[in-house]
Amino acid sequence: MERPKLNKFQFEIAVENAGLTELETDILEYIRYNGIFDELSLRKALSLPSKPPALYRLNKICEKVAIHLPAVSNELFKWSKQQNPDNIAWKGNLVCSIGFNCDGDRLEPESGTVLYHTFIIHKELFNGFGDNN
Repeated sequence: MERPKLNKFQFEIAVENAGLTELETDILEYIRYNGIFDELSLRKALSLPSKPPALYRLNKICEKVAIHLPAVSNELFKWSKQQNPDNIAWKGNLVCSIGFNCDGDRLEPESGTVLYHTFIIHKELFNGFGDNN
């Protein structure tokens, strides 16, 4: 199954309507600006405490946003389940997904490729180049 694509403008409206806190907005904007992240880099960049984990916070952000994008969210979560070796959908896949190296290996400790699960923002949500992408 190919990943369902998000409409950037509908996503922006959903974010506005999700009632995110300032910290949640900062997390989402950091991810969207940088494009690639893991638990440690996200915590360090935003000076987040280790509890709750930053990826848990991202999951909660995506739950809030998904309510305002029901159709595409449901499709993304079906796709997410297919991507996971344990067949479990992760809500964070609304905005990002696990990265892969040049050999096609997942960027995760279980694959022996990185120390932390490494995620990449979906291309249509990346805003590191400003609004001209």
